[in-house]
Amino acid sequence: MRIFVFFITVTILLCTGCNNETVSTEQKTEPIAKLDSLSKEKIKIELLELSPEAEKSLEDFEDFQNLRVFIKSLNTANPFFVNQHTDSLDLLIMTFEENLSTDLKKNTISSRINLLHTESGLLKLLAEKKHPDSKKIMAANSKLAIAYNSLIIQLNELSLAIPESIEKELLRELETEEE
Repeated sequence: MRIFVFFITVTILLCTGCNNETVSTEQKTEPIAKLDSLSKEKIKIELLELSPEAEKSLEDFEDFQNLRVFIKSLNTANPFFVNQHTDSLDLLIMTFEENLSTDLKKNTISSRINLLHTESGLLKLLAEKKHPDSKKIMAANSKLAIAYNSLIIQLNELSLAIPESIEKELLRELETEEE
């Protein structure tokens, strides 16, 4: 009986010793620094400009203008500002998408808007963490700027594209010349 009590005592001591060891490893984790509102950290991606034709066709589209101004402010912002305004970004992208004119409702534009939604959503997930990491937020902000540049490229290409009616007319002229 004494041997049985001895084995149980040794087992309990081993188990409690293991628990103390795991607690000590958890305490060695490095604390994550809080976001600093005075940080001078910024992303280094240059935002593209619209072509003059695209600028002219989008000058009255207020939702796009709001989105462009906000993306430009995020491009020059520190992680604290980006973290604070992720909800506004998501709302601006949704408003822009809802109010697209029919000539902008193309697959290429829709896919770029979906990419903006995705990058905005990832940024929002990072911002919602209890202790957001400034490096991860700035990396997500860089991806957002790249997605915005992709949208600008598509808008520029769309403004330079030949309208279908003109294209059909040119094809008819070529057919009549060949005959």
